[in-house]
Amino acid sequence: LMASIVHCYVGCNTGSPDQQALHVLECDTETGAARIVQSVKGCQGTTYFQFDREGKYLYSAIGEKVNGKTKGTIVRFPLEGAKLGAMERLAALPCETPCHVSLTPDGSRVAFAAYTSATGGSVGIDGKGLATYVFPDDAMGPNKKRQQKAYAHQTFYITAPGTQHQAPSTKLGVVDLGCDRIRFFDPVTMARDESLEIRFDPGDGPRHAILSKDGRFLFVLNELGSSVSSFELSQPPQPSQPLNFRKVGKWTMLPADFKQWDADGLTLASKAAAIKLTDDGKILMASNRGHDSIAFYAVDGATGRLTLRNVAKLTGKFPRDFELMPGEKFMVVGHKMSNEIQVYRFDRAACSLTPVGEPIAAWRPLCFKFKTK
Repeated sequence: LMASIVHCYVGCNTGSPDQQALHVLECDTETGAARIVQSVKGCQGTTYFQFDREGKYLYSAIGEKVNGKTKGTIVRFPLEGAKLGAMERLAALPCETPCHVSLTPDGSRVAFAAYTSATGGSVGIDGKGLATYVFPDDAMGPNKKRQQKAYAHQTFYITAPGTQHQAPSTKLGVVDLGCDRIRFFDPVTMARDESLEIRFDPGDGPRHAILSKDGRFLFVLNELGSSVSSFELSQPPQPSQPLNFRKVGKWTMLPADFKQWDADGLTLASKAAAIKLTDDGKILMASNRGHDSIAFYAVDGATGRLTLRNVAKLTGKFPRDFELMPGEKFMVVGHKMSNEIQVYRFDRAACSLTPVGEPIAAWRPLCFKFKTK
């Protein structure tokens, strides 16, 4: 294989007519050419997924019927070169299929967020040591259609500084869209860190968070507010004092002339979906479902402030997720409601996107990850 050939893994929604919800996309980083080279049969709805550090496994979650109810199961697929091997079941969950999974930095546990039941949790990759936390419905946001209760949407990790007697520790963050907050937990026991919480403006509806490359800033995409919030992880003056977050600012993802709400005043005409950074961390990207675009920001590495550079329109509907190819000359975007994958040429200087080639048919694509190992 030429060095320019890489592989992108694509997770899709449940309900695909051909019972295929996980694909391997072969991509050329020099030309942008892409094609599906493998589709896993009989695997319904892998939602989001993660690779382990060694690139040996892809970890995800599926839904399976248990006594008439669909319950979540943590699964993994071995990687045999670029191909996916047979699925292994790791752990049955007490909740529905998670909408997001992530691996602890040491690779020993899988954390998950289950949206409807507002359950955050983690389990060992050996299937043991399941721990969960269910968010209470105690601080619902003002959006009557989307914030009637707590909704857990994503898991991620931060490093908390240690004290004189303790090494730095890993904290698991779980994003709650319904109650406009992020709470933090011990990633093994799911014991909540009461001292640490991020509160958002009412109605923001936070969805996904991503750390700056140096770990100093946390950028959070607000699904309902179609905005990105930035927070600085402020180191405490005394090691014994808790870590905390200082809000830097919030920036819209939509053009000023776009009407965010439908005529009824209750339905969003657009909602935010995915948030990513370029390899050097200097450009932040976030997708709009409805306006069907990707917003690009310049990141000030010293302050954590963002400057909107461009809102690039796409050719298809509902960009749920996207990813830059290695080398960052091209971007792969899932037009979920157009049932297609489209490659775009990425002009970094202009923060613009130009479609390359024809769209690739795929049932409701919603997660993209390139395997770099």
